[in-house]
Amino acid sequence: MTLGSGNMARAVELPNGEDLHEWLAVNTIEFYNEINLLYGILTEFCTPENCPIMSAGPKYEYLWADGQSVKTPLKVSASEYIDFLMTWVE
Repeated sequence: MTLGSGNMARAVELPNGEDLHEWLAVNTIEFYNEINLLYGILTEFCTPENCPIMSAGPKYEYLWADGQSVKTPLKVSASEYIDFLMTWVE
């Protein structure tokens, strides 16, 4: 079952006979790799000049803070936000 199947609940359920922790580890890494690939493609089009804020439509803007080195949320471009996020996840 894949996410493209249209049935989200079935696509993310633990397959019979699989160890939960191993399944989570493998799928978390695969999700990260897919997002990283997509980010690599989008950076060609989404630059700090044409994507100056990280948002989810006109009502929601994301500010960057990692809770460690950046404790006060910063307004950064969409590409900077994703770069910070991917580095933080690694």
